[in-house]
Parts: sequence; C-alpha cells; structure tokens
Amino acid sequence: MKGKKGISTILAALLLVVIVVVASVIVYAWATGLFGGLMPSSPSVKEGLSMDSYTWGNATGDVTLFIRNVGTVDVTLESYYIEEAGQTLGGPTDITVNIGVNTVEPVDIAYVGWQSGHSYSIKLITSRGTQFAFTVIAA
Repeated sequence: MKGKKGISTILAALLLVVIVVVASVIVYAWATGLFGGLMPSSPSVKEGLSMDSYTWGNATGDVTLFIRNVGTVDVTLESYYIEEAGQTLGGPTDITVNIGVNTVEPVDIAYVGWQSGHSYSIKLITSRGTQFAFTVIAA
C-alpha cells in the first residue's frame, strides 16, 4: 500500500504542473489578443515617387524630371540637391511642386555646370523630410 501512495502523490504533482502550463498558455493567448486589439494602429502614410523620364532644355540647359507619385498621400517637394560622384554640386535649392497621388508633374532642375555625358544624382526633398534620389545623364 505504501507504493500506491507514492505513485498517487507523483501523479497529482504532475497533473498540477500540466494544469498550470495549460492555464498559462490560455492566459498568454488571451492577453496578447486583447492587448493587440486595444493598441491603436499607426496610420499608414507612405510617400513614394518614381521618375518616368527626363528631358534637357536646349536653350537653358536645365533638366526637367517627370515625377510620378506612387505613394498613398500627396507629396510636396520643397528642395533639391545635385550630386556627382558623391559630392554635392548644388543645393539646397528651394522649389514648391505639389504632386497628387497617381499623377505626374514636371520638376525643373536648374544648374549651370552640367557636363555632357556625366551622371548626376538629383535628390528631391519632400515637406515630410523624405529624400528621393534619381539619376540623370547630361546631354
């Protein structure tokens, strides 16, 4: 009889451990589901720009970028930089160009030092501080 008493005590302790583990898993699942539902989600504001094409002005030598807004919010361009080989050649130059969602707008970039055949990076800065870089090759 003493042998049965020891087995019963071990089984009872084991059963208690299993019950505690199962209860812990249930409380954890409930808490994460509840807290996930109570936490406010952050608004999804996404700026996105792409360059459709660019053209060089014959008379002025300036370049016009045709920029498409592929994001989910309207974008206002505030300034731009011109870089070549990692060195800033011009800027910040103030501009104001509003680009609605899913629309294309021309952006005129003025600089007097373009050299034919050279590759330049144009960095556009939005009113939210987002930077977009596009590469052009001088004509």
